[in-house]
Amino acid sequence: MIQLTRQGAIFSGSASDLHALRAQFQREHYLILPKLIEPALLATILKRIESAPIVPKEYDGIIAQSVIDDPLTYNLLLFLVSIPEFQRLVQRITGCRRIADFQGRIYRLNPNTDDRIVWHTDVYAHRMVTFSLNLTTQEYRGGTLQIRSQSSKEILHEVHNTGLGDALLMPVTKKLSHRVLPVEGDIPRTAMAGWFRWEHGNVNFHDALRQTSQHLRAKQAVIETGPAALDARRH
Repeated sequence: MIQLTRQGAIFSGSASDLHALRAQFQREHYLILPKLIEPALLATILKRIESAPIVPKEYDGIIAQSVIDDPLTYNLLLFLVSIPEFQRLVQRITGCRRIADFQGRIYRLNPNTDDRIVWHTDVYAHRMVTFSLNLTTQEYRGGTLQIRSQSSKEILHEVHNTGLGDALLMPVTKKLSHRVLPVEGDIPRTAMAGWFRWEHGNVNFHDALRQTSQHLRAKQAVIETGPAALDARRH
C-alpha cells in the first residue's frame, strides 16, 4: 500500500485505508508496512550491507549491537524515509506532530553473543515515532519485539517483524516500553532502526539534512543514475 521508490513515496490506498491504518496504530500501538522499499533499491542496499564494515556499539547499557559502518548506504535509506510525502503519511497514520527529521542506524543483532536490546522507552531528543526496517535476507529466529505498559508492566504485544523489507512504526511515549528478545539459531538479525523527530527551536532539520554531502550523494545516485551507481560509489 505504501512503497518508497526512486520516484518518491507511492500510496496505492484510499482515504478509508489511511483511516484504517491510523485506527490500527492507535489500537495496537504499532503498525507494519509490508515491502516498504522498492525491490531494486532494496537489493542494492542488501548487497552493500553484506560487505560493509561492522563496528560493535553499546548505548547506555540498554543496547549492545553491531552497527553497519557504511555512510552512503545509511544516507540512501535516510533519503528514502525523509521523502516529504512519506513523512506526511507517517504523520497521518500516527497522529504525530510535524516531522522535522529522522535519526537512526543500520545494525545487526548476533545470536549466541551479548548483543541485546533491553526494556526502554525511546523518550529522548524530540523523538515521536520509532521506525524499524527488517533487512535480514533469511528468516531469523527469536529477536521478537515485546511492547508493554509502563504502569502495569503487562506485555501488550509480541511482534515478529521477519518479512524482508517490512517496516514497523511504534509511538514514542512514556506510557509504553519495549525490548527485543535475543536472536536464536545461526542467522543474525539486521535492521535499520531510528526515530522521526519533531522540529524544535529555530532549527529546520529538513534543511540541514539536505545540505549534508552524504545525503546529496545518495540522492543523486537514486534519482539520476539508479541503484546500480551505488556499488561504484563505495569509496
